[in-house]
Amino acid sequence: HKDIYAKFMELLVAKVTQIRLGDPFDVDTQMGPVISGASKRRIADMVETARQQGAVVLAGGGLPTMPAPFDKGHYYSPTVLEVTPSMSIWRDEVFGPVVVAVSFDSEEEAVRLSNDSPFGLAAAVWTKDVMRAHRVADKLDVGIVWINDHHRNDPSSPWGGMKDSGIGRENGYSAFMEYTQAKSVIVRTDNSPFDWFEQKDARYG
Repeated sequence: HKDIYAKFMELLVAKVTQIRLGDPFDVDTQMGPVISGASKRRIADMVETARQQGAVVLAGGGLPTMPAPFDKGHYYSPTVLEVTPSMSIWRDEVFGPVVVAVSFDSEEEAVRLSNDSPFGLAAAVWTKDVMRAHRVADKLDVGIVWINDHHRNDPSSPWGGMKDSGIGRENGYSAFMEYTQAKSVIVRTDNSPFDWFEQKDARYG
């Protein structure tokens, strides 16, 4: 919300700049490399495009300096961008360590901004108001909603997205149904004669 935006961003940037990059096999590492060189270049290009469109880089925004042998790895600095909804990065999936931030004035605007994307995998709602939490969760066009948390998943809880974030679900009963096929068997129990072509009021269904 705009009333806490400045303070929230100050704390977010402070947290992001403290994230430890390094060897993904080291338990002290908090963030490893991205999946490939192509992914790193795509992330860099998206951030650069956002910068050209007027985004303000509050943290990161480039390649980190890593010690050998990790200097040959596909690392990208944890990044925070202050953007507007008109920028392409607001609606596109970066699939990298990039956060985009926009303030809002009301619950309705927050929902509208959140749904302003062709994607809809997951969202998080942070509030002390349980009624607001459920009300907003119901309005979000996503497959997963966390309340006052993020990225936790129970094996019994379905995992999957809406819109261009895919179809189908993993985990839980919904996932079990993905591995089954339905079969319909219709039995006519009426012994009276029936002819589709002769009965004028015959209907399918």
